[in-house]
Amino acid sequence: MGLFEVSVRLANPAQPDRVRDVSLLVDTGATLSWIQRDILQNLGVRPTDRLEFQLADGRVLQREVGAALFTIDGRTLAIPVAFGESGEESVLGATALEALGFAVDPVEQRLIPRRLLAL
Repeated sequence: MGLFEVSVRLANPAQPDRVRDVSLLVDTGATLSWIQRDILQNLGVRPTDRLEFQLADGRVLQREVGAALFTIDGRTLAIPVAFGESGEESVLGATALEALGFAVDPVEQRLIPRRLLAL
């Protein structure tokens, strides 16, 4: 799959007027989206837990997690997010894509709106 970035508006769910526009690399292999810690802290997003993540090379690491409002193409929802550390890529993960109702078109390198599935 080709790599591409999308524009995302991030906000604090408790203070939706605190926003930041970012460009995120689409990564369907990442469960959660990873956003740089300083961006989340500047928005006032606070961690609620610490979870383990396994990297592609098998290493396991822990990161704090919380929730941020994600807006993509007019769709807005609170999404779980990992607090990325310095030097780590900011990515849009599978949970955000699924929750917001987007599929990935790797050929055209774009997100495609789709209906959410129920039962």
